[in-house]
Amino acid sequence: MSQKSKSRRGYPTEFREKAVKLVAECGYTVEQVAEKLNCSKESIRRWKEAGQKKLDPVTAARMELEEKEVKRLRKENARLQMENDILKNCGGAYFSNTARGK
Repeated sequence: MSQKSKSRRGYPTEFREKAVKLVAECGYTVEQVAEKLNCSKESIRRWKEAGQKKLDPVTAARMELEEKEVKRLRKENARLQMENDILKNCGGAYFSNTARGK
């Protein structure tokens, strides 16, 4: 039995450029863009890498540093939101008791 080969889905250049722009300039993650545009995460990553190869080394390095900073900030934001939720759920009782002098 032979398997049918997967048919490749061709995306227009403009579509690829817009997908990469959403990640690079608008701050969306690759996963968010892939889900929104109904294409694979790996495709967007490849398109992004291909676009970065066309840039001069200084610009590419700057973009990479910015992406790392955004990733770090998202992680920190998630941690702070979790801590805030914990304080809202558990800490509220503690703070209300201490305010009454108990």
